[in-house]
Amino acid sequence: MSRLWLAVASAAVFLLAWTQSYALEPRRESGIFQIDPPTPYIHYLPSSTPRGRVLVVHGLDVSKEIMQSTSAALADGGFEVYNIDLPGHGNSPVGFQALLAEQAIQNVLAQIGEDSIVLGHSLGGGLLLDLSATRHFSTMVLLAPAPTFVPKIHADRALIVTGTFDIPKIRTSVPFLADVGAPNVEWWCLPWGGHGTPILSPVHIRHVVEWVGGDGQNVRSSARLIWISVMFIAGVALGATLMPGRELKTQPLQIPATLVRYAAACGVAILILKIVVPLAWLRLFTTDYLVSLLLTAGILLWVQERRSLQIDPIAILKAIGAAAFVIFVLGFGAGSQVLHMALSDGRWWRFPCIVVAGLPLLTFDEVMIRRIDAQWKRLAVAIITRAVLWAFIVTGVLLLNRADASLILIAHFIVLFWILLWFAAGIVYRHTQDPLATAIFAAIVQGWAFAAWFVTI
Repeated sequence: MSRLWLAVASAAVFLLAWTQSYALEPRRESGIFQIDPPTPYIHYLPSSTPRGRVLVVHGLDVSKEIMQSTSAALADGGFEVYNIDLPGHGNSPVGFQALLAEQAIQNVLAQIGEDSIVLGHSLGGGLLLDLSATRHFSTMVLLAPAPTFVPKIHADRALIVTGTFDIPKIRTSVPFLADVGAPNVEWWCLPWGGHGTPILSPVHIRHVVEWVGGDGQNVRSSARLIWISVMFIAGVALGATLMPGRELKTQPLQIPATLVRYAAACGVAILILKIVVPLAWLRLFTTDYLVSLLLTAGILLWVQERRSLQIDPIAILKAIGAAAFVIFVLGFGAGSQVLHMALSDGRWWRFPCIVVAGLPLLTFDEVMIRRIDAQWKRLAVAIITRAVLWAFIVTGVLLLNRADASLILIAHFIVLFWILLWFAAGIVYRHTQDPLATAIFAAIVQGWAFAAWFVTI
């Protein structure tokens, strides 16, 4: 009975947080600019007469959703805002090319007004910098801009925001940009800030709104962040309550030997990928290398294991239901306010392919690691194996497949995702006691996330 009440309470809190979160959103509408290339957007409207118009441009391997907090804050501050998807990102129907992305920005500005304020994060900031060498902007806000060296920044005023723990090349490029843009460039370095701090921290978002001339007192970023966090926590609690667990059936395992096998499989995989990237036909910008590595390493591990698995249809159905809960309740319900979760026409077909590619390695995880006899050992091995994957990804793209070197910019985020997925899969495993069903759950969640997030070409 207590579990039932906890589920009801969690669902009620989730719905309350969802309602409050959307009540705090400014008026907005979505659409597609019918230009070359077609460019999806979210249009935010202030509650009073606009103080100006702002074009918001996101970074690499994300989408307009990651910029929703910044865009909503600008609308709170009195601006009309257009938040766009670059080619290859989010709902864009065309593949990514840097020149095409710059063309999209220029054509959007031609639609909404050439005198619009422009704000870009990471790649978006770098693209705006590149354009500023040949065209004039009234006001530019560059949040952790990708390193871009231009002879002159043509802007009446420009703000560059970085963090003390930002990407080193970004930190070292800013003094150069401040010099070529002088005296119109102002630089803020955020203490303890990282690459995402300027677009995720409510305090710094409000400061940016005030710098461009908005009313910082009306910005509601903190309240939105609180309710999104409450929504996510309540969703996790609801999911855990709906899948009561049992004690794991553990088994002894030679941990050093398992780690050596893991490292050996990854090492052989990056050598194979030097010759051929088997899933290059997925046409994902650099990340087809990542998916190919998962597939190749997983197959190599299973060749060593040679173990058959029993198929439990009931357990698999439960795992599929759990994956649907994560995708639609946690993903669309809570996560869609910061991450792109929808699979557009150009992304649907990649989803089952990535699911199948991830299944061998995830199944090996559940068979070999999940049932280690001590919980702290299980967690330690799970983290170490993810670190091994990260190390071989970085090694592979820096030494053997340099064309995919930009993968290192998101590799640490992928590792964090894998760790969170490990904990979620643990709930499913304790409920089903089935390694194959648990691996299917993890593969579906990972496949959906990668198909929705990764840049297409």
